[in-house]
Amino acid sequence: MDRDRGVLDDRYELRTRLGAGAMGQVWQAYDRELGRPVAVKLIHPHHLAAIGDCAVTGELIERFRREARLVAGFRHPGLPVLYDARLGQDAAHVYMVMELVLGDTLESVLARGQPLTEAQVVDIALQLCDILTHTHALPVIHRDLKPANIMVSPTGRITVLDFGVAATFKGAARTRHRLTRHRQVLGTVGYLAPEQVVQPGLIIPQTDLYAMGCILYELLTGEPPFTDELSAVLYEPPVPLAMLRPECHPVLEAVITETLAKRQDERPPSARAVRDRLLPLQPVAVPTPAPSVSASGHSAGPVPVPTRLSHAHALFDDGDLGQALPVYTALAAELSSAGPQHANQAVHCRARAAHCRMGLGHLHEALKQFRVLAEELIPIRPSDDPLLLEVRLHAGTLLVTLGDYGAATIELTDLHQLLLSLPGEQYRQELMVVSQHLDRIRRGYAS
Repeated sequence: MDRDRGVLDDRYELRTRLGAGAMGQVWQAYDRELGRPVAVKLIHPHHLAAIGDCAVTGELIERFRREARLVAGFRHPGLPVLYDARLGQDAAHVYMVMELVLGDTLESVLARGQPLTEAQVVDIALQLCDILTHTHALPVIHRDLKPANIMVSPTGRITVLDFGVAATFKGAARTRHRLTRHRQVLGTVGYLAPEQVVQPGLIIPQTDLYAMGCILYELLTGEPPFTDELSAVLYEPPVPLAMLRPECHPVLEAVITETLAKRQDERPPSARAVRDRLLPLQPVAVPTPAPSVSASGHSAGPVPVPTRLSHAHALFDDGDLGQALPVYTALAAELSSAGPQHANQAVHCRARAAHCRMGLGHLHEALKQFRVLAEELIPIRPSDDPLLLEVRLHAGTLLVTLGDYGAATIELTDLHQLLLSLPGEQYRQELMVVSQHLDRIRRGYAS
């Protein structure tokens, strides 16, 4: 690859730099082989200059690889199409080739200094909800929605770009330590949700809804709802929309205000729910096409339990929590009624179903399921049983996320003492997470 002369692998001619972020650069390029314009994303040159740091190099390549695999799974007109990628071990030879999306970013639109009409903001909101409904069903959380990452075509079509710090719900838990060096906060100040600031936050679909609320607020008022001070994100309410835009429709104002709630459970339950509330405000009654949803995994005929279990596990491991949930729920009920010999499988299915609910943002339902499971397992399993520890940790995490610091302190303090007493390093990661939760509770009480 002759990067210096602007040609990648004798095929992609780099012509105009379109933009740059902390990790990468995006170029308008030309595909010689297929004779078409494309967009090419590369690792930023200033990172290549420091390529001697093997940890940094590995992190950059891993992020690039994860972004490419996420984008490759998208099937929505509001998301870019991935055409090609090189994802080797040499950071200087890593790139992605994507659909070239022409237009202006919302950042450029805002820079003109003219607030958008309410009808324009509603149209943008409906398109964003449609896109997020698709990504959250996978479930992929963007984690860095902001005006600079949203393109508006000349026809008004919205495209969400840059999934460089995105993660699946399951992936976020596994890669948080590896991909957030030195406790770095992923995202952009001004659009960060509180849970992204107070680590270890639970990043779920409502995290993207918060960022969307910040964007819609700014499109209406010309100013973001919060300053660049992280304390404002954590503790200060935004100036009410009615004071800055008195003519704003009360439904639109209410939706934006709810998305900006500090607590995740006080925000709307999903992007689809936001879309349903805003759809009546659409000036022209042209329904926005909803993303297609694949089958839930149920079969028309009787399928053996082991086959359905394997199917559910495959969906779960692929991050398809929305499809895995009904399969696990049905299996848990069936196995529970099949006798004590199937009790262990039934409990595991219930735990997986609760995990799916947590990943999909149904926090109260997930907490209830985890706490019921813990109450059932504590009398009959040893205290260091892996499933019991997992269930208790998830319950404690949700109690912190939902702001029930009293119950969280009781649960997590007991769990902390238990983990300290266990020999070896097997539960070191769990101990670190519990310690971080307790530290968050102490800081919450101090504030």
